[in-house]
Amino acid sequence: MRVRIRRLLFTFVLCVIVLLAFPIALEAVDGVGSDPSTVRSLVSRLPHVRVPRLDAGAPTFSDAAREGVDELLGSGDGSIVGWRYETGLWGGHIKANWWQSALATLTLVRYAERTRSLDPRFEAVLERIYARNIYKPRSTARQDFANEFMDDTGWWGQAWLEASRYELDVRHDLAEATRFLRVAEWDAAYINAAPRICGGIPWALNRPPDAVTSAEFITLAAGLASYLDAPGPFHDPQRAAALIRQASDALIWLEDERLVDLRTGAVIDGLTSSCQRTGGAMTYTEGEMADALVRLGSALHDPVYYTYAANFFRYALSWYSHLSVHGVLQERCEDRPTTCARLGYRLDLPAFKGIFVNAVVDWTAATGSRVLIPFLRAQATAVVDHAIRGPDGTPGDCRTPQTCQFAFNWTGRYGDRSDAVGVTLGGQESAIDALTAVLP
Repeated sequence: MRVRIRRLLFTFVLCVIVLLAFPIALEAVDGVGSDPSTVRSLVSRLPHVRVPRLDAGAPTFSDAAREGVDELLGSGDGSIVGWRYETGLWGGHIKANWWQSALATLTLVRYAERTRSLDPRFEAVLERIYARNIYKPRSTARQDFANEFMDDTGWWGQAWLEASRYELDVRHDLAEATRFLRVAEWDAAYINAAPRICGGIPWALNRPPDAVTSAEFITLAAGLASYLDAPGPFHDPQRAAALIRQASDALIWLEDERLVDLRTGAVIDGLTSSCQRTGGAMTYTEGEMADALVRLGSALHDPVYYTYAANFFRYALSWYSHLSVHGVLQERCEDRPTTCARLGYRLDLPAFKGIFVNAVVDWTAATGSRVLIPFLRAQATAVVDHAIRGPDGTPGDCRTPQTCQFAFNWTGRYGDRSDAVGVTLGGQESAIDALTAVLP
């Protein structure tokens, strides 16, 4: 009898702990319909983020974004974050230059869209990237920016879809919009047709699936569906419906394999070759999953997906995720100084935060909610307070492109020791994404 009572008490205490740890996540999903007012009420309970004070003498967000973009475009100083005309890519000093060049393209296009810029340099860079890399004889796929890595192909597909939107909505160039759209469509079809181990989309040919590649595909397919379903020159409801089915199937697989939890917002990184779950969450897995849900909600005209997306933001901003400090993004390895610099994928890490920020921007636009505006301002403030660097790695001021490079760490914890990863292409992309997010 005493054993039974102890078991009942243990079960009761465990339930209380779970309810205290995830009180809002559970409430935010159960019983939610598609009523926008209900969704707004629930997402308003996201954690409040305090915006840190901007340091005296720090550049404005718009100045830092402008100079940072000029450095990303290639200011002529030979910086490691600058675009290379000869290759049409960025970051030739790192192996990640291919997929991070896709993210750099996306960063530039989102900045140009946000500022409604007709600067001819953006068009010139897009043209050169396309001309130099549309056909790669030594690649597995050889065309349309696809290769053996489905995750790389997914980033390129998203970049060219956004470039098509920019050409259509800002530059009003239908021919270029059509050309870039075709690349995004081809990439989505290529990913969807890849042989599936363990039933899901693999991150590379003959490799097991993972969460972020599936999330990328959902983002791309649902984004294409919305684009093709809208009135205009690309209107194709039948094709849009097929893409929505493919995106929905990918989400169902993620849930069935328990790689994502829509109620808690937690992500498991992927599966082993024996189809066993492995790994934990990072800022980009949380962010890309949230963006996938935002895009799918928009394509289906069902705002309940926005509440699911909010759970991933909530998880990342919680103390138990270790993905933020006082509302400012970090990777888990940043809990200890110099730990990130010892990781084999340390040059990938700086690109992740920008993916999360872009997901928050997309969610904010889709919901019309301003609840995460303080979060976006906190990231931009942290960037200009702690991440700006000059050519020699010392603190910069963004008075020129050369003094407007960006380091990995945004929190400023541990002083210079936290900057062991230093300035990278991914860090430049993420910082510009954070600054672009708060521009008018």
